[in-house]
Amino acid sequence: MKKIYLFAGGAFVLMIIMVIAMCLFLISGSNGWNFKSGGGNIAVINIDNMLVLNSASSGVFSVKEPSVKDYIGALDDAENDPNIKAIILKINCPGGEVVASEKLARKVKEVSEKKTVVAYVETLGASGAYMAIAPANYIVAEKHSIVGSIGVRMDMIHYYGLMEKLGVNATVIKAGKYKDIGSPYRPMTPEEKEYLEKMINETYMDFVKWVAENRNMTINETLKVADGKIYSGSDAKKAGLVDAVGTEEDAINITAEIANISNPKTVEYTPLKSAGIFSMMSNIVYNLGYGIGKGFGETEKSNIGMYY
Repeated sequence: MKKIYLFAGGAFVLMIIMVIAMCLFLISGSNGWNFKSGGGNIAVINIDNMLVLNSASSGVFSVKEPSVKDYIGALDDAENDPNIKAIILKINCPGGEVVASEKLARKVKEVSEKKTVVAYVETLGASGAYMAIAPANYIVAEKHSIVGSIGVRMDMIHYYGLMEKLGVNATVIKAGKYKDIGSPYRPMTPEEKEYLEKMINETYMDFVKWVAENRNMTINETLKVADGKIYSGSDAKKAGLVDAVGTEEDAINITAEIANISNPKTVEYTPLKSAGIFSMMSNIVYNLGYGIGKGFGETEKSNIGMYY
């Protein structure tokens, strides 16, 4: 009987080791990129989800979307591949976190100075997504796509009114006048609101300057179209936010022309979505670490978010 237990235990341990080994193989062997066989000279990177620095699935078997770090990794690989002569960024993205958007934008600018980068807005290229593609060598947008929404917002949830109705009280003991700024447990003071508005305005002006610099526009010209308004692809062309209205085929042809490619052939460099049991270990480690860190006192600041 003991031998049966030992055999079962050994088999279980072996199964766990095999799962971990497969996870490590997938992570280290494939680098997470969705390369197609046959080669190509134009790398296509699909950016079609919120821009975040780190993404994690909500469960063991759910899908993990690519993060900005994954997109930057794909850009690195395309930049360093001697067979790749140009890159197309296919955009279906509403924007995202401020820092994540800025990191991706800086990487796009860096790559565009070495290889041709063309952005193709298929359905949505707004906010942080527009910031990211502004430094591209050329921007093509579908006629009825949505472009723009240049602005910044900070979201805070307040539920002190509901707590009062329910008879629930919260006590915050703090050291530092602004330590609980944005607390959901109380109204915001005028002084706190002014402080946060100053932060938002500074971030907004950085966005405006970035667009002006990379789209060859003046600050005043940019401010006229940077009021948070969204534009159709055709109106974005009139506003100077895109270079041409066209289809994906048009974007490929324009890319080939700019990069002097006689026989354009696209190849996918889009980061893979992790799903199923193969992403189990990484998800568990991430979620465990995030949960522990969040539990140790970041309750107040997690109520504040700044987004493009």
